[in-house]
Amino acid sequence: MGSNSTAELEAAGGDGGGNNGTHMPPTSVMTRLILIMVWRKLIRNPNTYSSLIGLIWALVAYRWHVAMPKILQQSISILSDAGLGMAMFSLGLFMALQPKIIACGNSVATFAMAVRFITGPAIMAVAGIAIGLHGDLLRIAIVQAALPQGIVPFVFAKEYNVHPTILSTGVILGMLIALPITLVYYILLGL
Repeated sequence: MGSNSTAELEAAGGDGGGNNGTHMPPTSVMTRLILIMVWRKLIRNPNTYSSLIGLIWALVAYRWHVAMPKILQQSISILSDAGLGMAMFSLGLFMALQPKIIACGNSVATFAMAVRFITGPAIMAVAGIAIGLHGDLLRIAIVQAALPQGIVPFVFAKEYNVHPTILSTGVILGMLIALPITLVYYILLGL
């Protein structure tokens, strides 16, 4: 075989070792498998059910002017307050277990902050202009897009193990540099 032996084997349907089962399945099969996996994760997630129940309750309450019972409203408020505290505790514990303060590395953290504080407001400006915002409303939307991210994305990243180091660094650094950056946007936009 010549220098193109790998290409010739792939064209002939072989892989050089006699194993024909090592090829990736077609894209449609992989897409279906990914969608099934995502669907199973969504079905097992209590946030899916709570969002659905909340939407149904909002529609019922709006349509028939039904007030939520006080005990249920206070219970939901307690769970909501506890959830935020537990999310903060989870972030602190995760960061404490990391070997470095900037867990994802300096270059990735810099890129994440640039995306968050430069690209985010730019996208908000374009989207705001596209839907017809102008004046103070557009400027306020841009400043709000420059605010730091919440902690919920970190919770989901940790839950599904999708780059939690980047999001934890984003939350911590975002909180530290948000005030000066927001003030710069505030001054530049003349608010």
